Amino acid sequence: MLLGIDVGGTFTDAVLLEDAKVVAQAKVPTIHEDVLLCLLGALDAVLVRQEPARIERVVISSTIVTNALTEQKLDPVFLAVITGPGMNIKGHVPVTPYYLSGCVDHRGKITARIDWTKHRDLLNAKGRGNCAVSCKFSVREPQLEFMAEHELKKCGYKKVFLGSSLSGELNFIRRTNSAYFAAQVYDLFARFSHSIKYALAQRGITAPVHILKADGGTLPLDVALEQPVEAVFTGPAASVLGIEALATPHVNSISLDVGGTTTDIAFWENGLPLMAKRGAVINGYPTAVRSFHMRSIGIGGDSRIHKTATGYQVGPEREGPAAAVGGWRPTLSDALIAAGYVKFGDPGLSLGAIATLGGDPRVEARKIIAAATGAIKAAIEEMLAEWAKQPVYTVDDVIKGTEFVPEQLIGVGGGAPGLIKALGEDMGLPVDIPLGAMVANAVGAAVARPTLSAGLRADTTDGFYIIPESGRRERLPKGFNKKMAEEILGAWLEEQTAAWHLPNQTTELISYEHFHTVHGYYDTGDIYSLRMQLAPGILHKVQGREVDF
Repeated sequence: MLLGIDVGGTFTDAVLLEDAKVVAQAKVPTIHEDVLLCLLGALDAVLVRQEPARIERVVISSTIVTNALTEQKLDPVFLAVITGPGMNIKGHVPVTPYYLSGCVDHRGKITARIDWTKHRDLLNAKGRGNCAVSCKFSVREPQLEFMAEHELKKCGYKKVFLGSSLSGELNFIRRTNSAYFAAQVYDLFARFSHSIKYALAQRGITAPVHILKADGGTLPLDVALEQPVEAVFTGPAASVLGIEALATPHVNSISLDVGGTTTDIAFWENGLPLMAKRGAVINGYPTAVRSFHMRSIGIGGDSRIHKTATGYQVGPEREGPAAAVGGWRPTLSDALIAAGYVKFGDPGLSLGAIATLGGDPRVEARKIIAAATGAIKAAIEEMLAEWAKQPVYTVDDVIKGTEFVPEQLIGVGGGAPGLIKALGEDMGLPVDIPLGAMVANAVGAAVARPTLSAGLRADTTDGFYIIPESGRRERLPKGFNKKMAEEILGAWLEEQTAAWHLPNQTTELISYEHFHTVHGYYDTGDIYSLRMQLAPGILHKVQGREVDF
């Protein structure tokens, strides 16, 4: 059996799958002050009449890290950068960085080492907590980052995150931000990981535990601790995988996961979710985290309703439960109940709560719903505009264009049946709510495939290759070519797969570049750059079932 758990902003869901069917599912309120308690509650609900020893794997998705970052609840951490001459990154990273001396050039040559006599202020200071170090072109030579890590640990920093170890791709700013956010969320993620391990042990579950990543793959929990920034946007990723498992769309679609606090939006083309071409953006800062082309908007079933001079604003704050089920103030769910889109709780209480806003409650409910769908439509239009502005990389893109034209909406999550129906009417699109939609995120987590990606860069003039994610730099074999490069990188991925006890999976080439080097009008060598991965996705389709919670 496979166990999937999704710790959302409002509810924590859990599902047990066996033979591609949901055999048990549960939904309990998320207790932000005591995540352990809500994990135990979800486990107790889903394990009724089940044998924990039969569980083969556990996958967790969560908005804990995402919410902490977006709500800016975490303290800033120390960031050191090695930019080389002539580069100022002020405004491109979340904090004012400390500039270390030293330089690595574009070929991966150290042209200047760190002069520690210039940094006595840093060496004499008392460091605490976590920090991050990032060097320009460190994916081609990480030694300066290693040296800085050694000195910072001597200063007292307990954990140092390196840009080169979190991403093997060129883009100094994205690597730097990834390292910074990894350092910032580490303590929170470590506490969350401890709660997961303790809760599972308390219920006799000894199966391997994985964390869902933003690109839809999974990592073993202990490995994820070394790159916790990958846990950002796992909630939205879980909804995408849940839809793929329950009801893969066959036409261009927009999926919307409507929770109590937020709605997560994703695009689908040719039966597959679209990936962000440049990586995830956190609080306006670009990172190297691979993710789906998604956006979260602060509108959900429990969203607060604000009456303004021109109408209504829905969210982004969460009010609490709907008045229909005992809440004190009207929410978006109450408006959906009053307008007849959904049926739960006491409709009279919803109408009474909406009436406190003034006017005919049914008319006001329609206005509130229109404000919510209008905000979601605006977010979708921004996403469509962003996608249309993406760089064109292939001849096929030039001929066919990259414009995305949606043909249907797919809704999952507790608030989907009512809100997505209203949105479909507003946009003139058909709506599909698949069986199992209420726990789609937990289903997606349960069937997510483990994944791992890495890059290799080789310079035949220099005579070495490097795999940045491993720090490995070795001499090139004779007759080096593309085939050898794929074999070397594929073998390293297989080594990591075995070390992390992951199931055997085929590797795929996801990017490749080859350049000739020229000196004095003559070819002097070749530069190879490639990336490979264990492909993310789902293990199998799932037959969902609907249950009223």
